[in-house]
Amino acid sequence: MYFSPKKHILSDVIMKVAVIRLAGAGLSGLLRFILRKGSIEPDMTDGIVWYIQIAFSACILLLSAVIFLMALRSIARGLKAIPEEDRQEMARLQEEVFGNKNSALPAETIRRLLRIWLTILVGAQSMYDFSSLIYRQFISRLTQFFVDTTGGTGEVYVSIYNLTHGFKYQGMLIALLLGAIMTGIFLDDRALKTASIAIAVLFMISIAGFEMFTVSLLGKSYGIVWSSVIFHLMETVGLFALAWYLRRQYNGI
Repeated sequence: MYFSPKKHILSDVIMKVAVIRLAGAGLSGLLRFILRKGSIEPDMTDGIVWYIQIAFSACILLLSAVIFLMALRSIARGLKAIPEEDRQEMARLQEEVFGNKNSALPAETIRRLLRIWLTILVGAQSMYDFSSLIYRQFISRLTQFFVDTTGGTGEVYVSIYNLTHGFKYQGMLIALLLGAIMTGIFLDDRALKTASIAIAVLFMISIAGFEMFTVSLLGKSYGIVWSSVIFHLMETVGLFALAWYLRRQYNGI
């Protein structure tokens, strides 16, 4: 059984979640800019900024879960309308009527992909948020150590922060890339698989080879960690681009 080729269930869900993440990242970034004290120390050592980020993450998780569950419920209602023993015959008739304009994937496969992305964007995200709490404790202790022993952060501190920061993101990035690769496997889409591998390679290079870049804006210093930039682009703009690509290239996805 297929859904209407004009419906875009999976891409719509991913796009909605991407928009929520983009809005959250924008608001969080604005608040961090307003509240930043001008120190070279990471934002996560600032308690107010950190709790704001946790609040945004919790809201994003909740809204994402609601969006996925509503989509899954909609699919379940659509499948329930056709008895299970008649679904294969219905799929055959739909293929005869719509031909190559039919939905690119059967309804049950779309439901499986939705469950995969639900696991990633809600389940894996929850694990990422938890690991961020542990990483914050590490950075806070590291910051205190360097302040107590050297009177400042220094080049060694910046180097350690830059090298370890990528490990904070790699688990979630791997989950996102696996989601994209799994989607590419279901659709037999080489572009999705190739792009995912390219992003993974670029992320590894950024951890091993790119130094943290510091810029000053309106009297405040900002350290740019390239692995962080790649991850945040992937989880926001990358998800939006994936949804747009699926919607444009495939019927009913």
